[in-house]
Order: sequence, then structure tokens, then C-alpha cells
Amino acid sequence: MNKKKKPASGLYIALAFGLLILTAGLLIIAKKYAPTRERMELSEVYESHFENEAAVILNGEYMPTEETDSCAYGVILSGTPYLQLDFIKNNIDNRYVYDDSEKVLRYTTDTDIISVNIGDNTYSVGRTEESIDAPIIEQEGAGVYLAVQFVQKYSDLGYSVESDPDRIIIQLAGWEKKTATIKKNTQIRRLGGPKSKILKDVSKGDHVIVLDEIGKWTEIMTDDGVMGYCLDKYIIDKNTETVEAVLPERSYKHILMNEKVSMGWVQIMDKPGNVSIDSVLNKAGDGINVISPTWFRLSDNQGGIDNIASYDYVNKCHDMGIQVWGLVNNFDNKDISSNAVLTSASARDNLINNLIGAAVAYDMDGINVDFEFLQPADADGFLEFIRELSVKCRNNDLVLSVDNYVPSSFHAFYDYEEQGKYADYVVIMAYDEHYSGSDDPGSVSSLGFVEKAASDMLEYVSPDQIILGMPFYYRLWITNETGLTSSVIHMDETDSMLEKYGATTNWIDEVGQSYAEFDYEGSHYQTWIEDTRSLELKLQVMEENNLAGAAFWKLGLEPESTWDVINEYLQ
Repeated sequence: MNKKKKPASGLYIALAFGLLILTAGLLIIAKKYAPTRERMELSEVYESHFENEAAVILNGEYMPTEETDSCAYGVILSGTPYLQLDFIKNNIDNRYVYDDSEKVLRYTTDTDIISVNIGDNTYSVGRTEESIDAPIIEQEGAGVYLAVQFVQKYSDLGYSVESDPDRIIIQLAGWEKKTATIKKNTQIRRLGGPKSKILKDVSKGDHVIVLDEIGKWTEIMTDDGVMGYCLDKYIIDKNTETVEAVLPERSYKHILMNEKVSMGWVQIMDKPGNVSIDSVLNKAGDGINVISPTWFRLSDNQGGIDNIASYDYVNKCHDMGIQVWGLVNNFDNKDISSNAVLTSASARDNLINNLIGAAVAYDMDGINVDFEFLQPADADGFLEFIRELSVKCRNNDLVLSVDNYVPSSFHAFYDYEEQGKYADYVVIMAYDEHYSGSDDPGSVSSLGFVEKAASDMLEYVSPDQIILGMPFYYRLWITNETGLTSSVIHMDETDSMLEKYGATTNWIDEVGQSYAEFDYEGSHYQTWIEDTRSLELKLQVMEENNLAGAAFWKLGLEPESTWDVINEYLQ
């Protein structure tokens, strides 16, 4: 009997050993594939590199700062959340303009200029004062910060603040977000996959924002700004919602003429030059309804202006039914820094008050801004100047027009769309395609150049606000052993110029101009001529695009016959 039991005992041992191995294998497999219960602190996700730093989450995107950054994007100071000014300008609203030397912040709406001094709880809206319950501007380390409570008054956003670690969660009006509901109790993990550490437990019925969907895993964000992954099978009721606007829509009202604008610039260098108005008006006849004399120029870095305006000049124009838009430029006095004037809140105030004061004193109808040679560093101040000036102009029933180069990436910082919101008219100076100093000879204003200028500007500005600038001049290009030079030829000098050189012209359809080329006394000459035929083609561009009108640089250079053509399109 004993001998027969031995094999059974060995079999049991073998089976037990096999079962042990199987169990161990299953445990290994289970351990390998079972979800981890290990947790991860949020501070490991939302790292802090600066004192008082708060993580910023904007429209479901965590915006981390780096150790190499000069300051944090968000901070909590005395319990109040603040956002870095540059972060606001780059990601939320670019209209906040800060004068670091005078410690003054400006923001301009469609109707009001808002002004804040650093450290103050109060701020001015036009002539009234308002306040919040914390300092509006704070300097923290290398950063300038604005209280989110203040930003929310002018930039349409919702926000919440969470702690451990501190974080500011922002949703901008207009953001299209995917929402969903948690189907059953589960966890949010740092990354997709069961072995990723747990960030937070979520419960059945919790509402979340869906950020991304990757296979079986979906990236979500909870109301308190925790961002991570959970299994897609636990997410139901997916939908798309748009964050609703809370602030009223702004209405950018404009003072527009009820007829086509026919504007002529008049170059006046000193007060005696104002007598030229008689000859200008006699030549143009009734072809002009706006005259813009070059009466104002920057005189110092504090916003002062040289003023050579004439009340008699304005009266003569008004007697003929012509509006006067006094022009201010920034380039006649080379000792003046446009940047110094535009970036200083007090200098901008002085400049605007000086212009408005002169316009009212001389009974002008508008102001024409011709600020050229600006650099990207001037953009903030320039645009704020236009915004603030527009409010003051509208309050005084003055038309504001702004002269611009043709749209290009190089001049994109002039921000034509922003100009169009605040200024009444945006003027395209559709000339100087080739200019003194150009590497090659060419037209000052070819038809294609003008067509593209109009088409490009229409991407940013309404046609009823665009005035198409045209030249009453062109260039005679001279090539010889000394190189390439050019001289300006007035339209009314064409016949005498051609006669002098014994030259003939040929019409070039693709350029929309007559062309002459000849040799004279050892030099080679080329010229693309502006005449009534080429001018008419430009007026057709204006008409075909339903633009507000045309402007001409400058009155006095044109033959009287020019006005017969202009009147066909602008009367």
C-alpha cells in the first residue's frame, strides 16, 4: 500500500509547485498591468521658479515659466491674483500700455481713456474715478503686474484662483471648449496609461473640459485647473461650448463724410507760405473737398509742436465748402525722438492737447497724422497715441485720419486694423514704390503697386474708411559712371522735360504709365511718367474697390487738366 501512495504524493507536490509558479506568474502579470495607485503632487506639475508665483492656465493650456525667464507670468500678492503685463499683452489684450518711467498705465476703449498710477487702487475713466479693492499695478522683481480683477473690467475673461499650489485659471470670451461629464468615480493621471501617477480623484457627475483625445485615453481639465488623463470610457456627454462674452460689445463710431473724399495735401514750410492757398484753390477749382496743410511738427520730446496754422486760410477753405485737416508730422525736426514722445504718457497728453487746442482755436475740421520712419519699439506708443487722439477728436467733432505706407510685413507693427477701429480714415500713401536711394530705377507708383496696396489694406480696414493716396510727381532716373541718381519731376513739368531731352514716350499696359528712355550727354535716362491717363487708372482702382476717396501729394504740382479727370470720379 505504501509503495502505491508515493507516486500520488509526488504528483501533488508537482501540482502544488506548478500552481505556485502560475500564481507567481499571474501576480507578476497583474503587477505589470494593474493601474498604479502611486500619487503625484501637483507642485511637481505646476513648478514654481519665482517668489509668490502662481501657475497660469489660459484656455486649457498651462503656460509655464522657465528658470531663464525674468519673472513669473502670474503671482499672488496679499491674496490678490496678478498677471504679468507682457503676458497680458501677448496673450489676452494688447491695448494695455505702460510708461515705465512715469509709472502710468493707459488703456483706451471706444469711448474712454483709462489711466492708472502704480500702487493705486483707484483709476480714472475719462473725468470720473473708480476703484478696486487692491493695488491695480504692482512691481514684483523684474515684472510689472496688473490685478486680474482690473483686467477683467476691460478684457472679456473669466477667472478663478486655486491654491496648493497657487494657480490662476483663465477662460477668454469666444474660446470654443469641449466639455464632458465623468461617468463614474475614477482618477486623473499625469499621462495616458495605467502606470502613470494619479493627480486627482474625480467623481461621477463632475464636469470637465476635454483638451485632447488619444486612443483610449482623454486629456481633461477639472474646474480647479488640474490637467491630466483618464480612460475615455469614463467620459460621457461630450459637447462644444463657447465662452460667452460678459462685457458689452464696443462700438467704434466714426465721423465720415457723406461724399467721396477728395483730399489734397499742401506743403507749407512757414507762416508766409499760407498765402499759397489762393493759387492752390484756383487750380483745383471745385475738385477738392478736403485740404490738409502741413501746419504742425514735433518741436521737442515733451509733446510740443511748431504751429504755423492760419485762421484766414481756414476761412477761405470753408467759404468754398472745403474742410481743413491740419497735418502733424514727426520727421521735419531730426533732433526729436518719436519714441520719447510716443512712449511717455505725459508727452502724449501734451501732444494731443496741443493738437486739439490748435484745431479748435483755428476752427479746423480734422487732424491728419503723418508719422513716418517709426520702428517696432515705437508701436505701442504710436497706437496708443492714435487711440487717445481719436477719443479727444470725437469729443470735439474732429475727423481723424492717419497716413500709412502701403501694407507690408516690414510695417505690420503700424497695425492697420487697430487704426481702422479708432481713426475715421486710414490713408494709403500708394507711392514711393521706387524712391531716392532705391537700388534700381522704376516707377514711383505703378498700377500693380497701387492695386496691391488697396487689396492688402482691405484685409484690415473697411473700404468706406480707406483713402487712396496718389502722387502728382514721378522720378527721372540717371545712370552714368558715378552710379544711379534721380530727381523729382512734377506732373506739370512733363512737356518741358521731354522737350528738353528730345524724348518720346511709349505706353506700358502692365505698369499703367508712359515710359521714356534716352541718352543725353553721356548719361542714360529712364522715367515712368505720371499723367492724366495713369492717374485715371488709379482712380479706377479706388472706384472698383468702393474706397472712401483719394488723396494727392501734393497740390500745386499738377496741370489744371488733371482736375477734369479727378472730377469724373470724385464729384
